[in-house]
Amino acid sequence: MSKIIKDYVSKSQKEQRPGYAMKPKYITVHNTANTNKGANAEMHARYLHNGAGGRSVGWHFTVDDTQIIQHLPTNESGWHAGDGSNGAGNRQSIGIEICENSDGDFDKAVENAQRLIAKLMGKHGIPLDNVVPHKHWSGKNCPRKLLDGWDDFKAGIKGGNLASTKPAQPKPKSKPKKTSARKENLTVDGKWGKDTTRALQRALRTPVDGIISRQPRNSVTQALYGGTVSFGSGNGSPMVRALQRKVGAGVDGKLGPDTVRRLQRHLGTVKDGKLSRPSMVVRELQRRLNAGTF
Repeated sequence: MSKIIKDYVSKSQKEQRPGYAMKPKYITVHNTANTNKGANAEMHARYLHNGAGGRSVGWHFTVDDTQIIQHLPTNESGWHAGDGSNGAGNRQSIGIEICENSDGDFDKAVENAQRLIAKLMGKHGIPLDNVVPHKHWSGKNCPRKLLDGWDDFKAGIKGGNLASTKPAQPKPKSKPKKTSARKENLTVDGKWGKDTTRALQRALRTPVDGIISRQPRNSVTQALYGGTVSFGSGNGSPMVRALQRKVGAGVDGKLGPDTVRRLQRHLGTVKDGKLSRPSMVVRELQRRLNAGTF
């Protein structure tokens, strides 16, 4: 986890730092909804120090791909949940904003946030059930890039106090319920671009941003369309890891011929490990996503 930099808002800024004592019971997760270049943790710290444009808003941590900045002590409440001056979201929860600046690595920012959450859970005795999205308090579509894969986001939080707030109950035996996956409305053209990536991210319940992050340059990734791939080193893409688990490929987060070959076998198309432009396997993938059967 990146080092936590304490850069507290002044106590005189009551609109950003109300100063109410708090024993945190929840952790509330947000996305910044700011994709501008440079809209990282430092920029959001400056925003708060400069009065947040006159808004009554303040939260505890901003996380990007390289650092974590703390704006408020965790024993003081903030204004971030949208549930009023006495709401439990504002008065009993630690607010964490995850940056989505276009020149940052969103997946890495998410990983940093998950590690921070685990640390805070352990420190304050907060159970995993009480790690909630902003939407939990106010209905706002936030964190917008994590809601579709919220269960997977929480599953990625390691350590901390993972106990449930609910006592264990024996589960009655019942037949598993069939659930229908979300149906998409993709153009079936065999071209794997951002729309196909977003649909696949939703189907695999990973963060949805249309980008396949930290990928090597190879014959597969260079056959993709529309800037959907981000080249770089690291541990690859959460979506690709989920795809690899689903189709039985080696799990390294990197899209390559072996993953394509396993996907082709899974979808019943020619198994050559290649993505042509356009591609038969991509057309079949798009059809399955549209039908909600992938």
